[in-house]
Amino acid sequence: MKKLALAPAVAIAITGLAASPVIAAPEAPASADTQPAKSASAEFAKASVAKGTGVAQGALEDVKASVSPQKVSQEDLANREKGVQVTVTGLEAGDKVSDNISYKEGQSDTAEGDTLTYTIYNTTGDPSAIDPDEVNFTVIVERDGEKQEIPASFTVTEGDSDEPEAPETDPKVSLNADKFTESEFAENGVKVTGEGFAPDTAINVVGGNAQSPFATKEVTTDGEGKFSTTLKFEGDGNLPAGDYSVWAFDPEAETRSPAQDFTITEDETEEPTAPAEEAKLTVSPESITLADFVKKEKGVTLAVENCEPGEDVRFLVNPKGESSVTAFDKPVQADDEGKASVNVFGEDASQASAYIGDYDVTVTCGDEELTGDFSVEKDANAGGEDDDGNGGNDDGDNGDAGNGGDLPRTGTELTGLVGGAGLLLIGGVAVALTMRRKKTAQDPAEI
Repeated sequence: MKKLALAPAVAIAITGLAASPVIAAPEAPASADTQPAKSASAEFAKASVAKGTGVAQGALEDVKASVSPQKVSQEDLANREKGVQVTVTGLEAGDKVSDNISYKEGQSDTAEGDTLTYTIYNTTGDPSAIDPDEVNFTVIVERDGEKQEIPASFTVTEGDSDEPEAPETDPKVSLNADKFTESEFAENGVKVTGEGFAPDTAINVVGGNAQSPFATKEVTTDGEGKFSTTLKFEGDGNLPAGDYSVWAFDPEAETRSPAQDFTITEDETEEPTAPAEEAKLTVSPESITLADFVKKEKGVTLAVENCEPGEDVRFLVNPKGESSVTAFDKPVQADDEGKASVNVFGEDASQASAYIGDYDVTVTCGDEELTGDFSVEKDANAGGEDDDGNGGNDDGDNGDAGNGGDLPRTGTELTGLVGGAGLLLIGGVAVALTMRRKKTAQDPAEI
């Protein structure tokens, strides 16, 4: 059997385990009922004072005292390292504690917190000096000039002592979080705090699932039966995503805390952001016959992609060199895929030959300026102009066999993408322009 130097938490637990009622009692005169039965040469002394550091707010009448063990053998009582322990609870810092059998007159211990524990033993060293009998004594607590006397007792036996009553325990653990990502757990693990265990005791802390533990760690509780530690995965790599638990157990007392659960989730994988594609201009065809160019359903398609959806895209077509053809300038709103397009053709078929030549194309898409060009070529099999100014082919359809009339128009064949038909007007034909504007609901491209 060993002597217990109890910390505050343990002392509190013992208070409720005393065999005899612990109540406040009025001062009583010294008599055979309040003095221990002992031989004339026997003396009691106190030793091993342990002071708690908790804070109590109760009244002096709430102070209690307990004794452990309640039965002590003559031999153990004569052993300074054993004896009996007296635990006083409900104290306030500064309270003076003594008793009427083990403290010398005028001697006391000063409480530093809510608990004070000391040991009473037979100072003679002779076990027979104290007869087997009940020993009654009084614990005295003084506070601010007031005094509280608490009756207490223990029984001396010839045989073995009672084992000291083990403090009540209510082990439990808590975690700093109940969900971690795989990378978070790999870096920081899980922080585990425990309380309600026996003080100054080796505890095993375990983390795992139904299949196997991922970590086991031995820690020692402090004087109040508490601990704090961190569990990390003891294997290679990261602990896989899943549900896990942490618990702690005292192998000596065979007590175990309830398990606390937590979850590890997979790290979120961010989809790599594709770099923004550069805006692209397509001119189709880049070379067109005059016969095709003056047809509204043909002409040249200007298409752009990878613009900002919803922004205005400006299409500008200028003839190169000296020309009587007026520039084409039209804004078109990009669709939700960032695409926009227009179809450019010659408006005045009666003066078709005026359109022959090269044209510069400039498209403004956000901060980007895209450039291209196209050429309107004389029909390959055209003869001289007829009376209406057309080339030798009245309907111009023969131009389809020439240099580009049937070239594919990349990026422009989707329904609804064409921003509108663009007109290239011949300068100086103000009457024709005016009449066209009056005749139709004008599109900005026709201005």
